[in-house]
Amino acid sequence: MDQTQIDEAARLLIAARRERQLLPALPEAAQPQSFADAAAVQDRTVAQLGETIAGYKIAGTGSASVMWGAVLGSRVFTSPARVEAALVPLLGVEVEIAFRLDRDVAADDLDWTKARFDEAATALPLLEIVDSRFTSYTGTPPLHRAGDLMSNGGIVCGAPLADWRSINLEKLAITLSFSGQIVADVVGGHAAGDPRLPALAFLNAPLRARTLPRGTILTTGTYTGLLYAKPGDLVEADVGPFGKLRLDFTA
Repeated sequence: MDQTQIDEAARLLIAARRERQLLPALPEAAQPQSFADAAAVQDRTVAQLGETIAGYKIAGTGSASVMWGAVLGSRVFTSPARVEAALVPLLGVEVEIAFRLDRDVAADDLDWTKARFDEAATALPLLEIVDSRFTSYTGTPPLHRAGDLMSNGGIVCGAPLADWRSINLEKLAITLSFSGQIVADVVGGHAAGDPRLPALAFLNAPLRARTLPRGTILTTGTYTGLLYAKPGDLVEADVGPFGKLRLDFTA
């Protein structure tokens, strides 16, 4: 994509966001052809919105193939949270373990191991709110969704856990309920097994090419799959040693 095409894709996604009018698709001339294109659309979108980046939603475990989406500063909430359902109408919910960087990470710092990561980050429980600027979330090509901030609608953060390194993250027991009805009850289930692996892939990705300030949140994928709430639902998650999360989707 050239800059004109990037600008057009960002303009359309911003208009859909502001006007709450979903897009059937991006026009052919404004479609990302690679993740590098999608990342450029994200950067332009964030800049035009006048937003800050609080973190990144990460998908994948290979440094050459990992994808990510910016988490907007205005869409970071603390549990217990209240979020207007109309703000994120897809109402997708995922329970995740995220990591907060406890130091700045330079753009050219691409030599991360588990041991080094464990010294530089603190884990916390998190609800991801999945949302989309497209009429069909599942029917939209992955690169188009990547340009749309990887379909991130926001995150609800629990309290960081200082002693997280003693926990087996591959066998974490999690229960998720909507308005008192259990919709997920799992032990483990993260696609990567260890949620640190997507974070490491992102940190080591040559395409990252940006400094990550201390406090950046890296959210690393769902344990519970993607589940859909309804307006008015009370979302509650029990994340074992990480504590509980609560989100009210106000109608």
